[in-house]
Amino acid sequence: MNTREFAGFSIVRNLAGGGMTRLYVALDGQQNRVVIRILTDEFARHRRFRKSFFHSAEVLAKLDHPGIVKLVKTGYEGSIPYMALQFVESRSLRDLILYRDPLLVDNVLSLMRQIAATVFYIHSSGYLHLDIKPENILVQPDGHVVIIDFDLAIKRKRRPVRIKQIPGTPSYVAPETLTRHLVDEEADIYSFGVTCYEMLTYHKPFEGEKIEVVRAMQVDPAVPPTRLRQHNPAVPAALEALVLKCLAKNPAERYPSMSLVIRDLEALI
Repeated sequence: MNTREFAGFSIVRNLAGGGMTRLYVALDGQQNRVVIRILTDEFARHRRFRKSFFHSAEVLAKLDHPGIVKLVKTGYEGSIPYMALQFVESRSLRDLILYRDPLLVDNVLSLMRQIAATVFYIHSSGYLHLDIKPENILVQPDGHVVIIDFDLAIKRKRRPVRIKQIPGTPSYVAPETLTRHLVDEEADIYSFGVTCYEMLTYHKPFEGEKIEVVRAMQVDPAVPPTRLRQHNPAVPAALEALVLKCLAKNPAERYPSMSLVIRDLEALI
């Protein structure tokens, strides 16, 4: 990345990055903006990391939905693996929550419905996202939602899948995943529930000064999440009940499908 030209794209500016990858805003040959994601030299030398890097591109290539970031191109520039993704003029849902932005406050139910519809599409297409959280949800100025970061996505099975490592950010991980490493649609529904909880209250369902205490609260069946209306009395009772059902610690008490979440969201005024 010593020059402003990379794989036929013109690098405009750094965007973000950390750990294994770097992100850049670039222009293609038609002067359209894209996001270039590259695997850093340290990791690009190892086949395991190259395979992991391209995994999200393989998933995105099979998905086509207005609520999912689009894959433009993948390849190598010399020995550097890269992918080009749709540029989305937006802010992250995390930023909207942090600043209690009017775009969130005035459109919270619409945003929740869009996220639910997109996650339902992901599941219907045969995948689990496994990293639903505000950082991975972009909101455009017109209120349109786009979900990004499919690095942890896996194929959906008829029964829960046991995985080796706990995926995603622990605060958004379902109790059965934290304790038994099991994932299915209901794991994404739990993450969706935590995200909605934050959108409505600016808090997480379980909070504390020490991370160990918070994790213990997350998995203890005797410790329910703080009711949303304690943080925000304006949350309608029916909406509170919906979010708390997404957060049920026992998967059998949680929504079994995002289609039912959508049904109940649509019933709200």
